[in-house]
Amino acid sequence: MVISAQLIKDLREKTGAGVSDVKKALEESGGDMARALIIIERKLGSVSEKKIGRETKAGIVDAYIHSNGRIGALVELFCETDFVARNPVFKELAHDIALQVAAMRPLYGSFDVIPPDVWEAEKSRFTIEAQTLNKPSAIIAEIIDGKLKAYFGTVTLLEQSFVKDQNKALKDIINEAIGRFGENIKVGRFVRLEF
Repeated sequence: MVISAQLIKDLREKTGAGVSDVKKALEESGGDMARALIIIERKLGSVSEKKIGRETKAGIVDAYIHSNGRIGALVELFCETDFVARNPVFKELAHDIALQVAAMRPLYGSFDVIPPDVWEAEKSRFTIEAQTLNKPSAIIAEIIDGKLKAYFGTVTLLEQSFVKDQNKALKDIINEAIGRFGENIKVGRFVRLEF
């Protein structure tokens, strides 16, 4: 099958992936744009796993102020080089994350920074709820685990659904950016202010 230049261009604009990766994904999917998109996203995710341990020593601070002037957010977004930090797409990502903080009110950056006492308090609450269901202990443990992930997923920035694409978590958006830029990207501190 011949892959048209327009199809390559369209998929490249959607994903930010390299031309050769886009062409391979289109060939592998037989020209099906939806399947090629999934292939590219999977590849960008695997690229992000390789970059995750690398040191981030550059970045930017971005702000979002809501149109009513009563809600605002500041976000630090780190990357490896100043070259990427100055990239308009990276700046747009930082702004989108600030928008996410303003809109979704996250309490924690990721699961690993949730204080153990907060986690245990919620676990106790869900345990009491689950025990009223009269289910076997293995099922109760799964219910509790599911409720913990669901609850903390709504108040943890990286786990939240992205405000601009509810089908993806913010961590997926960041992983795609890592694949696009070929550098590790991390969210630093963030703060939300409301008057």
